[in-house]
Amino acid sequence: MSIPQKFSATKPLAAVASVVLLMSALAVALPAQAAEANVAVADGYTVSTVPNKSYGTTAKISVGFDSADSKSSYLKFMTLGPIASTDQLKIELTVLGGTAGVIKASTVASSWSEGTLTYASAPEAGKSVGSVAVSGGKEKVALTLSGISASDGTVSIKLDRSSGLSRIASREASGAQPTITVTKNATTVPTTPPVASTPPVGTTPPTPPVASEPSTCQVSAKLVPSCGVLYGASANPLSGESWDQALVNFEKTSGRTMDIAHYYKRGQSAMFPNTAELNRQDETGKNRILFYNWKPSGMTWRKVADGAADSYLKQLAAHMKANADKPFYLSLNAEMEDEVNTAAGSGQTATDYRDFFRHVTQVLRANGASNMVTVMNYTGIQKWGEMSWFKDLYPGNDVVDWIAQDPYAFGKPPVWLTDFAGLVNRTSNSSTWPGFYNWAAANYPDKPQMLGEWGVDEDPAYPTYKADFFKTAGAQLAKLPKLKALVYWDSSGVEPSGNVLSVGDTLVTSKTTSLAAYKSFSNSDLLTKAGASYLK
Repeated sequence: MSIPQKFSATKPLAAVASVVLLMSALAVALPAQAAEANVAVADGYTVSTVPNKSYGTTAKISVGFDSADSKSSYLKFMTLGPIASTDQLKIELTVLGGTAGVIKASTVASSWSEGTLTYASAPEAGKSVGSVAVSGGKEKVALTLSGISASDGTVSIKLDRSSGLSRIASREASGAQPTITVTKNATTVPTTPPVASTPPVGTTPPTPPVASEPSTCQVSAKLVPSCGVLYGASANPLSGESWDQALVNFEKTSGRTMDIAHYYKRGQSAMFPNTAELNRQDETGKNRILFYNWKPSGMTWRKVADGAADSYLKQLAAHMKANADKPFYLSLNAEMEDEVNTAAGSGQTATDYRDFFRHVTQVLRANGASNMVTVMNYTGIQKWGEMSWFKDLYPGNDVVDWIAQDPYAFGKPPVWLTDFAGLVNRTSNSSTWPGFYNWAAANYPDKPQMLGEWGVDEDPAYPTYKADFFKTAGAQLAKLPKLKALVYWDSSGVEPSGNVLSVGDTLVTSKTTSLAAYKSFSNSDLLTKAGASYLK
């Protein structure tokens, strides 16, 4: 089956004519290329006379003046790919009514979110980037923006009017949502220099040089790569393998070393990193990053938050201080949404988890675990994202270094069996849930994102699906700049106990064609240059 493409593929160039004409050394303009329209991931408006109220979930946004009120609207778009100042951006708006006049657009910082945007907290307007006239009635208008650059593909805009009022359909208004289209401006490349004679038929003209990667490419102390994407795995033991041997065998299958080795720890006795894991970390020429997922046993989140595990945590911190000589990732009770119990006193509410994460992180840091890089690891599915308690899980920017989700491609199309872009932004209704990648980027724009686990099922009902997924994943990953690490879950889909996992057969060896496509993806430049820089 062919995977539905969220991003259009670039068309091949026409064949080179057999006779090459003599040309002067002039630049040739390439045609402008337009991307598909992207729906706003966040919007809202503010009211001057109600400075602390948020209007982020209404079906409309308002701009201008109504009696004594001054209203401003805000729009945020993401995953647009790198934007240059020469690119043209066009926002399509559905105006629901108001008065005739001009809507003006200016840039703002993208740190705001729908749930917290108020007149008192709104970001200040930056430079003016466009305007559009409105008639006052119901109409669709195109607001053209210019002079915007955004390497991370995020555009955040404030809308104002100097007089009059406009009411505009918001992203919660089905079928009339604000969208943006990015058109890459005409770009020039040098043609072949003048030649003294016609080259022989069949000779390939010289290819213009490709810009090289910046020499400053590096991985930060918080394990964030400045170029590319770190790649790793949780290789599940097969046929009696140890976890350690499973990782080595998976690397042989993949034809590459993993940048990240993912391990799972349970209970209040495990000391990590252990000797075997440190040997993998420090193996000559490998330099893997260790990634741990710890979960308490026999204790609720509230008990841990209240100090019941402190003696163990202090001992673990001392062990980490003595043995973890390099930065490592640590997630705490990953996929916690599945374990939330909203009953008062359960010890497992969303706020109990928040306090649990904060307490564990603070105790470990205070007792010497200075190389620990924390990961807030969600399941990331829409069901939980729409829960009233979902935002209560977050423990605070000061104790969270990365944000992760664990998405899998399995089940039925188009929501669950999807391409890579759909995998990281899975949603059946973008007006109520924008997809996890978009949600995290809008609410925590300064946090790098990771796929803490992910995998692709080999489904006999769709015989080419898995190979097609990997063939298209690289191009789509390149348009998701917040994603800085991927950690694959390689599993047969059946646990040693015989329990069948719902995510299916994610083994990369599930089919010869799937393995070939996977190896091409995992060995691509995008997924190898970050690790190569870490080895330096």
